[in-house]
Amino acid sequence: MRQRGGVFLRNKAWWIDYRDGEGRRHRESCGRRADALAAYSSRLKEVAEGRFISPRSGRSLTFRELAAAALEHKRIRLAPLSYETDCSRLAILLPALGRIAAAGVTPGLIENLFTTMRNEGLTGSTVNRYRSLISSIYSFAVHTGRLAVNPIARVKRFKESEGRVRYLKQDEEILLRAVIKSICPDREPEIDLALYTGMRRGEQFTLKWADADLANGILTVRGKTGMRHIVANSSARAALERMKLNASRLGLTSEYVCPDAAPNLRRDTRSWLEEALKKAGVRNFHWHDLRHTFASRLVMSGVDIRTVQELLGHKSILMTMRYSHLSPDHRAAAAEKIGGN
Repeated sequence: MRQRGGVFLRNKAWWIDYRDGEGRRHRESCGRRADALAAYSSRLKEVAEGRFISPRSGRSLTFRELAAAALEHKRIRLAPLSYETDCSRLAILLPALGRIAAAGVTPGLIENLFTTMRNEGLTGSTVNRYRSLISSIYSFAVHTGRLAVNPIARVKRFKESEGRVRYLKQDEEILLRAVIKSICPDREPEIDLALYTGMRRGEQFTLKWADADLANGILTVRGKTGMRHIVANSSARAALERMKLNASRLGLTSEYVCPDAAPNLRRDTRSWLEEALKKAGVRNFHWHDLRHTFASRLVMSGVDIRTVQELLGHKSILMTMRYSHLSPDHRAAAAEKIGGN
């Protein structure tokens, strides 16, 4: 049974049937129908652009070529920022692996590369992100018949630390707000939006006005976990209203909620916060710590972990447990409630 041209079902598996630039016929088993449709579209594009390499010629395929094909295949499934992150990580890997035959990348070669990365100061969790990228590239190769095995399967993950958790204390917030009101008052609602929603940096800087439903208090964001809907409480909605007024007063017409969140600036819009933190004397604090602050304050207010997980958009509650810590003062006050006096 054929569907959509070269995609057909045979023996309960979906296949694709196409011809390369020289007219040679190729057939590949792709498993699910969705995978077959995606693979068929990808093959036609590769042939049209002169990038096609037969799946049967895996030994002549370089890691660079395989990675390019894999990322193109993943592109439609990833959030834009996740795709950009993968491309950035791949650029770090290519000098070491790019020219090597894809089938010649061995577990030992990968382990040596990762050891070098660790010696250069990268954390175990960061190296594991590179491991995941390489694994996804070779999973694509195995799935599409380009290679038979995934070498990363024999490379162990590095042990990861529990992660850095830093939240803004009340006295620090008072000092920070005073400085922001002094040197960049229009930025204060951006801090409020982060503090009262717990949005990831990438989610906030890619949020568009079209996706901000102020009437119902729902923000539709797209980040590293894909699209999700965030609850905007009254304080978050007030921050958005202030940002809208600021944009109107300054004559800004950007589709993005944050005024300087153009795609080429999203990673460099926090210099004003760094300056304010320095002047306020708040040390060891970064933008992502506003998300830590949101989660920590929820927990210290008695909100259950499951609800915190939902508000943060974590797929696993294990990630949320990192945010469930309480400040020493808060724990001490709780312990005193059962004191003898």
